Amino acid sequence: MTVEHLDVLIIGAGLSGVGAAYHLQHGCPGKRFALLEARADLGGTWDLFRYPGVRSDSDMHTLGYSFRPWTEARAIADGPSILRYLRDTAAAYGIDRKIRFHHRVVTARYSSA
Repeated sequence: MTVEHLDVLIIGAGLSGVGAAYHLQHGCPGKRFALLEARADLGGTWDLFRYPGVRSDSDMHTLGYSFRPWTEARAIADGPSILRYLRDTAAAYGIDRKIRFHHRVVTARYSSA
C-alpha cells in the first residue's frame, strides 16, 4: 500500500467543497490537497436531486462564487444549470483533477505535526 501525505482533505465535492478547493489552491498554492467524494460525480445536492422542477431557493448571485460570478439570466436557477456551473467551475480551475470519487471518510485524526 502506498502512503500519500496531504496537507488538507476536503470532504465532499459539492458547492462548498469546490469553493473551498479554489480558495485553498489560490490562497495556499504550496499545499497538497484532495477532495473526497463518496458519490460517482461532483455536485452534491445538485447531482443527487434531479426531480422535475428542482431549483435553488436562493439567488445564484449570492449562492455562487465570488471568484466566478453567476452570469446566466435567471438568478433563481434550476438544478441542471447549477450542476453545469459547478462542473464548469471545477474544470476551469483544475479542481476536478483533485477529486477522488467513491471515497468515503470512515475515521479521521488530527496531527499538528
